[in-house]
Order: sequence, then structure tokens, then C-alpha cells
Amino acid sequence: MSLPPVQWSEAKTAPETALERYRKPGLELALSMLWGARNEGVREPFKAQTQASDLEATWYKTEDGWSAPLWRLPAKPGATGEPVILASGIGLSPRSLDLDPSRSLVKHLHDEGFDVYLFTHRGSPDARPPSESPTVDFDGIIAHDVPAAIAVARSLSGAQRVHWIGHGLGGQFLVGHIASDGLNDIAAGVLLSTPVRFEKLKATPRRIAAVAKLLPESWRIPTRRIQEVLTVASRPSDLASLTLRMEGPMARALLTEAADDMSAGLIQQLATWHEHGQLTDRSNRFDYLEGLGGRKAHLLVVGSPSDNLCSLTAAKPAFERLAPGFGEWLELDEGWGHLDLVAGADARRTIFPRLSGWLEQQHKRCWTDR
Repeated sequence: MSLPPVQWSEAKTAPETALERYRKPGLELALSMLWGARNEGVREPFKAQTQASDLEATWYKTEDGWSAPLWRLPAKPGATGEPVILASGIGLSPRSLDLDPSRSLVKHLHDEGFDVYLFTHRGSPDARPPSESPTVDFDGIIAHDVPAAIAVARSLSGAQRVHWIGHGLGGQFLVGHIASDGLNDIAAGVLLSTPVRFEKLKATPRRIAAVAKLLPESWRIPTRRIQEVLTVASRPSDLASLTLRMEGPMARALLTEAADDMSAGLIQQLATWHEHGQLTDRSNRFDYLEGLGGRKAHLLVVGSPSDNLCSLTAAKPAFERLAPGFGEWLELDEGWGHLDLVAGADARRTIFPRLSGWLEQQHKRCWTDR
């Protein structure tokens, strides 16, 4: 739940933060040299030069005391200005959705006339906890952060409802919100490679989950540094499990610039999903996917047969649970990896228009009471 509007201004006074994290030139050079030594003879740079859009940070505050930035790119003058909140995937910061103008979902939606917001939550390094930090888990984000961010976006835009586009974990937030009776806040949504049914974890993720279980739930695991080390130690062929349509330098830029730390509590809950196969709360009593059953939600559910992190059978049940005639299932052709849907070389030309077109079909629902 969110705080009353009169208190939102207090949240905006939280410390400033930056979407693009600064890294010293010396460290950039060292990373590049280490990768070059590992890949002697490869004729491509370690990472591409990137640039995020000119977003501004507004802050939301939750009823249980958390504050977090909600990045905004206001609609252009004269645009219709429907608000759309974008939420990034697991282990990725909002930067993954705005890596560079040539492949930015933020830039595309802004050009199409939307009022664009990038969601962060209590698991983000930029979030500010209350004096006594509660556990950071999926349930807390659904119960408090998502409604608070939506309330601020509605207030700033003047809309009755918002659109939501979520990639992976960001789509699971939308599923959880709707299943928790939040549908009245949502005009339309998009689930991009969003698993709602799960298989057992493979060796490396299983080891990470096992370590997380030994840590206090409030601790943060430095997954950003871990990803940086793995990327520097990688070979070009190692990227195939994540992307099939990104140039090596751009993919490594995303993996080093858009990786984010994760809380132990959130990782612990994600691990239970893979143990039980279901998108459940911490008690394993409520299945968020089953909570979608019969909901009249206007959702576009997108899956790729080439996505190693979200199979078609893991993604499609979200569409199948909706009331008939409200959702749409979009199965992409072969050749789209998990990261390609948000930052692939040709995503802005082939994928993004289908997403904005879907939202445009329901744009009037942002402004009406029905």
C-alpha cells in the first residue's frame, strides 16, 4: 500500500541517485585488458559505449517505511501521455531497459507519446530502508512497493490507471499485483519472458541459492560484482545462453553496467519457486499464478522458444489463466534469447512496436473509470 498523496513529496527529498553508475576510467581499462588477455586474438572491444536517456528520479514511499526512486521520462508536449511503468528482470537494474538510444524500450515508448517510468524496489541498492529494516522479499514488493509506485505514476500523470511492462521478474511483479486484487490500477500490461512455472535449478544457481539460505534475509549479495567478474572472464561464445541477437561488446556492456545486487531474502523466495515449481508466497500457501484465474486483465504474454531462462511452458500459463478474450499470447520466432527482448540489436524495430501497439489498443482505459 502507498502513503497518502500529501506525503509523497516527503519521499522525493530522499538522497539523489544516478541511473548510470560511474566507474573510474582506470578500472574500465583494467577490465578491458583482463578480458583482452583472456580472449587474445578476438577483434572486438570488451564493451560498447552506451548512453541512457535523460530520466529524472522521483521518489515513492511505502506504508512500511521504504523509499525508492521511480525514474521518469515525462511525455513530450502534445503527446497523449499514458503512463507506463517498466520493470527489469532478475539481477538487472532499470538500466537494462534503457541501455542505449538505439535499443532503448524507454526511448521507443517516449517517442510513441507515453509517460515512461522505470521501477525500482526495496531490493535495489538505491532503496532507502526504514530504521528497522524488514525482510526484502517478493511478497513485500507486491504488497507495498508496486502499489506505491503505481500511485505516484497515477498522480504525476493524472491517469486513472497505468500500463506495465515487465521483463522476467518485472513481469512477475505484475502477476503478483493483479493476483492480489490490484487489477483496478492496471489499464494493460506486457509480460516479457516471464516464468510463472518453474523447473529445478541447475548447478550454479542452486549453489547461489544454497549460500543465500545461510545468510540473514536482510543481507545483500554482491551479484553485480560477481557478474562483472564472470563477464571479464567470459569468452564470446559464453553469451549464447543469454542472447542471440546482441553484439558481444553491447552484451558485455549490459552485463556489467546493468547488473544489480540482490537481497538474500528475495533470492531465498525465488529458490522456493524452483523447489516447488510454483510462483508462491513465502508460506507456499498462495499461488500468484492461480490468483490470475478468470481475471479480466488485458495482458500480452510474450515467449520465445530460444529463451534458455524462460521456456514457453514456463511463460504461457499466465495467458491461459486469464478470462477468455482478454489476454493475447505472442510466441516469437526462433532466435530470440532472454536479453534480446529488451536490448537485442533489432528489438526496437521488430519487438517494441508490437508492445506499444498492444498498449495503444487499451490506451483509453488509462483515463476512464471503467
